Amino acid sequence: MDYENALIVADSSYHKYLIKKLRDDKIISFKIITMNDLKNSYYFTYYDRAINYLLEKYKLNIDVVRVYLGLMIYVKEDIDNVKVNKILSLKKELIDNGLLIYNNVFVNSLKGKRVIIYNYHYLSLEEETLINDIKNITGVEIINEDREVISNNNINLFDTIEDEVVYVASNISKLINQGVSINNIKLCFVDEEYKGYVKRIFRWFNIPININDEYLFNTVIGKAFLDNFDNGLDYVKNNFNLDDINNLELYNEIVDIVNRYIWVDSSYTKKIFIEDRFKKTIVNKKKYKEEIEVINSLVCDNEDYVFLMGFNQGIIPKIYKDEDYFNDNIKKLLGMDTTNDLNKLEYNRWLYNIKHTTNLIITSKRLSPLGEFYISCLNEDLGYDIVNPGNIYNYSNLYNKIELTKKLDSLIKYGDKDINLDYLYSNYKDIEYGNFKSFYTGVDKDKLLKYLGYKFNLSYSSMNTYYECGYKYYLKKILKVDMFEESFSTIVGNLFHYILSKVVTSNINIYDEYYNYIDNCDYSFNEREKFFLDNLYNELEFIIKTIERQNSTNSLNNILTEEYIEIDKSVNNVNVTFMGYIDKIFTNDDNSIGAIIDYKTGNPNVNLNNSIYGLDLQLPVYVYLLRNKFPNIKLAGFYLQKILNNEIARDNKHSYNYLKEDNLKLQGYSNSDLSILSLFDSNYMNSDVIKGMRTTSKGIGTKKVLDNDKIDKLEGIVNDKIEGAIEGIINAQFSINPKRIGKDLKGCSYCNFKSICFMKEDNIVELNEYKDMEFLND
Repeated sequence: MDYENALIVADSSYHKYLIKKLRDDKIISFKIITMNDLKNSYYFTYYDRAINYLLEKYKLNIDVVRVYLGLMIYVKEDIDNVKVNKILSLKKELIDNGLLIYNNVFVNSLKGKRVIIYNYHYLSLEEETLINDIKNITGVEIINEDREVISNNNINLFDTIEDEVVYVASNISKLINQGVSINNIKLCFVDEEYKGYVKRIFRWFNIPININDEYLFNTVIGKAFLDNFDNGLDYVKNNFNLDDINNLELYNEIVDIVNRYIWVDSSYTKKIFIEDRFKKTIVNKKKYKEEIEVINSLVCDNEDYVFLMGFNQGIIPKIYKDEDYFNDNIKKLLGMDTTNDLNKLEYNRWLYNIKHTTNLIITSKRLSPLGEFYISCLNEDLGYDIVNPGNIYNYSNLYNKIELTKKLDSLIKYGDKDINLDYLYSNYKDIEYGNFKSFYTGVDKDKLLKYLGYKFNLSYSSMNTYYECGYKYYLKKILKVDMFEESFSTIVGNLFHYILSKVVTSNINIYDEYYNYIDNCDYSFNEREKFFLDNLYNELEFIIKTIERQNSTNSLNNILTEEYIEIDKSVNNVNVTFMGYIDKIFTNDDNSIGAIIDYKTGNPNVNLNNSIYGLDLQLPVYVYLLRNKFPNIKLAGFYLQKILNNEIARDNKHSYNYLKEDNLKLQGYSNSDLSILSLFDSNYMNSDVIKGMRTTSKGIGTKKVLDNDKIDKLEGIVNDKIEGAIEGIINAQFSINPKRIGKDLKGCSYCNFKSICFMKEDNIVELNEYKDMEFLND
């Protein structure tokens, strides 16, 4: 086949191979592009200015913008569908503003050009449409090189993902010892879970491998720049040592990215672009002269040895679901690949490549920390034998010692003797098994401050964590091993907070705001969740009407919502900011009287008996923050309001609506000065607003009242605890010290770190249990 002067369309995995092959064949003039490059060049593409336009005008999420732009290729005319016509309208708007790039030069250059589609054994519907369009301009040849079919192979099945990776590392070591060049050994996996295991276990075996997965967004310098974005590059220059070559390299990456978006006018949008780029920029790119290459598809030379890992159902092949912006019915109308089309394509491509890869070693697992797994459904067509190979102990002393300690643990703790225990023990009798310190030994203060960039933020929640247990704070807030994952419940909580903040101060269309928020949310809702969202809208309407009725007794007419307040608490050249958001603040005209309400989607805890220990200080923290904004303000009350009622106890006396309204009453503390309280709730004598608030002939019928002096003392406790937490953090005081109050082990409740914490009974700090905040009487 003559490739001279041809435009070759091939998967990127083939590019290196093709360039070598064509140069060996003395082919001089050719061009190789991917199918995606061909699509963008033939139809149209876009630059960042198109993204900027949509971000600025419609305030969309940047990932949503990219989805919309990607769909515009397939939307060409009006059809009876709101989503399609929305994309078409945006497309026309971008065309009118010259923001879609049509490459007419490329299209004209195709005339008379030889276009070769290389090794696409299975084409998608969209790829076939593109090729047919190009055939109207010039000739197109599809070339699929024949490869030998490998009919006999095994699938090596392991109990755990760690055993699977160890097996691969051992066999790679074996191949290297047999003289196979390391550059002819490839590692193929598509599941991100393997990255950490491969990096760690391959180090045990001294196998060089290049897995770049550290991003600029996760570096200390990257985070510090984004946190102090308004201060620009000067913040990095003033707070980091750029004589350090690693810092300088990261700084130069930041400079390049900042310069890339210098044309963006809005500081807010510029930060969105830069943060997005930080998340895609790999840093600390190590490169060895000889190393194992990681590939994501089975494209390689015949002499290569390829280890295909994670041959499990749901991973290989990937399973597509009908959950895109355009569902399958719309995709059919537009000539796009449906979920079924994509699943067939994925299945057939993997099946073909597995059958035609010469030196292929396939591995699979039964279990990983993410759950239980099964052999890939591809084996129904492959028919390969499933084998359970034993462990290999010939290539890593470090791994062998780790395995020996595990097997000794099983023997001593459970009486379970592994068949390989005697063999390992006979070779490593000098192992220091049992000689370890099962307690946290601390961190160096100077290294900690350098790691933090001599700056950190403190909030109610992080301070509460610190006082629950110093080690818990260290793991959660310093090492950040407890990564936050957005869930349906957090989405709903944020949605309700958003609507309630808007409806109080603006005349909005609640329905439109509610569903616009959902549509622009970067989260895929399943059908069950969509059903709940529709039902929750009715709940939200009920909440809003109830709150409006509650406000009828309130003469504090000034309202602030989602009020962000920060307080500079810097000490000893360490920049410390205490900060927080207050959902709703009511004040009178001169800001001398106020009230605080914080919405809660869970079960609110308003007990302040633990506040003396820095625990459960949420409501007093709001008082402290508000007093920083309005120093002379007196509080009529500070409350939590439960805005989502998962459970309502029915009784025979009241209607369901009455019980729902009762659950929406404010829970917290009121001022015992009735002249102040009455400004917030004129009907305090038998309140429909404050839970449990009523007056009788004997006085106020609730214990949840405080005079101004006690409110001041609570504010003082907050300040002391903030300063105590800051001092402890700066001095790296992160001992394992969970607090127990009465029978409640506060520090260990709902803790995610029990598996890596060696807490003993003598680590527990016993605290006196208060019943009626007696400490405020001192």
